[in-house]
Amino acid sequence: MAIHTMRRRFAALGTVLGLGVALPFAVGVTPASAQAQLDITKTHSGDFPRGGQGIFTIRVSNPGDQETHPDGTRMTDTFPAGLTGVSITITQNTTGGGVGCFLNDARTRVECETDGSIAAGGGYTIEVLMSVATDAPCTVTNTANVIDIQGGLSDSASDTVNIPGPNCNGGNGGNGGNGGGTSILPISLSGLIPMYNNINTNNNINSPGASNTNSQNFRVNAP
Repeated sequence: MAIHTMRRRFAALGTVLGLGVALPFAVGVTPASAQAQLDITKTHSGDFPRGGQGIFTIRVSNPGDQETHPDGTRMTDTFPAGLTGVSITITQNTTGGGVGCFLNDARTRVECETDGSIAAGGGYTIEVLMSVATDAPCTVTNTANVIDIQGGLSDSASDTVNIPGPNCNGGNGGNGGNGGGTSILPISLSGLIPMYNNINTNNNINSPGASNTNSQNFRVNAP
């Protein structure tokens, strides 16, 4: 009886000791799914008029539950032909650090960098004022990219803008200046055949005494 009692006591003590060893490692542990993320969106409002201006809005954020790498992030956006940058405005910054943005000398590219990590749930938003050339294409699409400089995270976002013009869809030249779209004839072709038959068969078209000589015949050739 004494031996069995001692065994039960040692077993209970071992259980307590085992819990005592395991519990410190369980407290405050980071879940395996916890990680930083990078997300970027790019939008605009309305059409960009030729010879006028438009605004791109770019948002970089970290929707993850850990901060990004402390070496910072870099966002780049190269503009399509017909668009050049005028100015950049940082409208929101919740990264937990600083954000710096600039245009290149040709004003064809914008770049932004954070001087440290982006906090979990944080990010920044910029507005880029664009100048639109008078001969800009009817539609342009460009893509903004963001990378975590050392962490290996990245994301991209594309945005398509309509630039109305006389050779674009809705203008006199059809869609995209290719002449497609609608017929330029002011009359319906369905009325020509009855008119032709009236002249060819009756020798008049509401004109008694009028005559017509015709040597043309309509034929349908089987393929």
